[in-house]
Amino acid sequence: MIEVYAPASIGNFAVGFDALGAAIAPIDGTLLGDVVRISASAETEFVCSGPYAHKLPQQAEQNLAFMCMAHFRATVAPDMPTARMELVKNLPIGSGLGSSACSVVAALAALNKFAGTELSEDALIELMADFEAKVSGARHYDNITPCLLGGLQLTGALIPGRSLTLPTPSNWYPVVAFPGFTLNTAQARAVLPQQMSLHHGIEFAQRLSAFCTLMHQQQHELAMELMIDTVAEPYRSELISGFSAAKKAVLELGAKAVSISGAGPTLFALCDNINDAKNCQQWLQQNYVNEQGFSHTCQIDTAGTRVLNEGKE
Repeated sequence: MIEVYAPASIGNFAVGFDALGAAIAPIDGTLLGDVVRISASAETEFVCSGPYAHKLPQQAEQNLAFMCMAHFRATVAPDMPTARMELVKNLPIGSGLGSSACSVVAALAALNKFAGTELSEDALIELMADFEAKVSGARHYDNITPCLLGGLQLTGALIPGRSLTLPTPSNWYPVVAFPGFTLNTAQARAVLPQQMSLHHGIEFAQRLSAFCTLMHQQQHELAMELMIDTVAEPYRSELISGFSAAKKAVLELGAKAVSISGAGPTLFALCDNINDAKNCQQWLQQNYVNEQGFSHTCQIDTAGTRVLNEGKE
């Protein structure tokens, strides 16, 4: 059996709309991401388990992970043995934590391992982006590449190899809080303006380029000061009940930057020490999250997608 884990991710990372993404790992060891298990079988089987399995389509043919398996066999590995695939769905859909990317990345990475096809990193990224587009309507890379590669990634169609890794300090603690209700990605996209003024376009380019340069120069405090989302947050925050009040509160508790993870509604707060991070998480757990939600104090997951088990039943 091949068992592969793909971590959750923070898309946009405030300053980099559609261009930055960071893989995250809770410090308590929780697997905040999806697991795919594949083993040889006499016939094709698909099972969906995990805490959010009931939120997915009941028909296997409508599940992204199963669609990945069918497409992989048809286009990449026609001689691949029939298999049993299990998707352990640990992330809620519509959370802003890269849930669809997790399923796609875990599935295709596991299939590549199971079939022994040894696709290149570039080929895998493009194959994964194909399926991410089925959900979001476009080939967005800001969840795919950090989920696969780990770390903080500057990513996009114009980026060489679709992704460049930005160095991150060990004392960065992203706190994520999923409030317990979902926000449809298409709805979150629909509220954004279709055009940006020249002034705002220049401001966005300056902010993102300065952030990336400062990260390479290890001027992390200055970089965090630039983590402001002027592209999506002003519009999407209106769709997320309690977001504005929560942002104000955790900034007062010591967070250095606060914004929306991906399309939302998950809030993320970036802290530069564990004490502030735990205080922010506690407040968010008590005031932003309902009984269906959760919050985690995390670090940047530098490992990305990895094999948990190989060859063990």
